[in-house]
Order: sequence, then C-alpha cells, then structure tokens
Amino acid sequence: MRLDALRLDPHTLPGPVWIVSPHPDDEALGCAALTATLSGLGREVHALLVTDGGFSHPNSRAYPRARLARTRLAEWRAGLAVLGVLETRTHALGLPDGGLDALDPGSIRREVERAFATAPPATLLLPWRRDPHPDHRATWGPVWNAAPPAARRLEYAVWLPERGGGSDWPTEREARVWTLAVGAARPRKAQAIAAHATQLGGVPDDPDGFTLAPEMVERALDGPELYFEAAGQPALEITA
Repeated sequence: MRLDALRLDPHTLPGPVWIVSPHPDDEALGCAALTATLSGLGREVHALLVTDGGFSHPNSRAYPRARLARTRLAEWRAGLAVLGVLETRTHALGLPDGGLDALDPGSIRREVERAFATAPPATLLLPWRRDPHPDHRATWGPVWNAAPPAARRLEYAVWLPERGGGSDWPTEREARVWTLAVGAARPRKAQAIAAHATQLGGVPDDPDGFTLAPEMVERALDGPELYFEAAGQPALEITA
C-alpha cells in the first residue's frame, strides 16, 4: 500500500451507488465494508454482476456449469443482502466466466449501459484496472465508459495485494489512493464472504477447482479496503 493513502469518507459518496463485480465474491472481498456503510447511510445501492461465475470448478459432476452459475448467483445475492443491498437492485449480465477478454468490449459496454439506465450511477465502484485477473481487466474499460461522465469512479482492489507486481499498482501520478477501515463492518463482511460457499470448499468433487485461500480471506477481513481514484477521470475510447 502506498504511503500517501488518504482515509475515505463514505459520507462524501453520492447515490445512486453501483458496485460492479466481474465474479460473485469480488465485492465481498474488495468493498463489502464500504457497501455496508453506504447502505447504512441510506444510499441507493445497486450491484452488477458481469460473468456467470460458472468456471470456478470445471471438473465437478455435482456442479456442472449451469448449476454452478445458478448457485453462485444465489450466493452473490445472499452476500449482498447481508450488506443491505436489495435483491431488486441486483443485475446480472451472465457473460462467460473466464472468457471476457475474448468478447467485444463494445458489446459488454452496451449491456452495462442498459443496466445503468435503470438508475444512472453517481458513484461507481469497479475493480482496479490492473487487478491481476483477466476478467477484472476486461471488465474495467467497458464499465468505466458506460457510466455517466460526472460519476465518481473508485476502483477497488481484489487480487492486487496477493498477486500484483510492481507495475500493477498505481503510480502517484496515476491515481489517488483511499483506504477504508473494515472496523465495525467486519462481522457483516465475514458473513458476505461466507455466503460464497462454493468458493470456500463447498464443491468437494473438484479438488483442483478454485478455493479462496484462508490468508486472503483474513487479509480482506483485516483490511483496510483499498480504492484508487484516477486523476482527472480520463475516459478511454472503446471500439464498438
């Protein structure tokens, strides 16, 4: 974490707030404390799930892809409910987990724009642009450009502390760093993470499938949550 980090004041974030997750559980790990706090402040909070989450256990017979995707969608909504996000404000695109970088960014952007049209975001939480996962990186551009120009954009870290190299972190000139202590939101963040049972050993017939490491869960719970705000909020051109 950079030494110039500032403390984020959730009271300064206007609604509607949109939390974008490439996969079910990204928001629980990366921004659950902020989500719970904003819900408690009475902000209108929406959540957008980009992929179907169905690729985490490709060799499971008990959970073939369609069943796993349905289960993970239910886990995502259950975790968000703990954080105060109403199910009526959850939106799922169902794009292929593990395959976003093969899709046309313009088509992803248009789907995101349709979701945002229901309540245009004033604050947008999305994964850091160089968070070290291909789906996270493929999510960033289309989501960034789908938001209204005036929306405040905060990019949250998921895998960056564990897997990020030096070039993955923002430079001082590139983005301001904000931190949020998990603090009193820790029990709710723990519940939100625990809702994702399939990612915590709940699919035992695919031992090579994905499982969240206990150290990562503890780091997420101990905090602080990290948010990056790019100077000037530059928009990127996405080829449709």
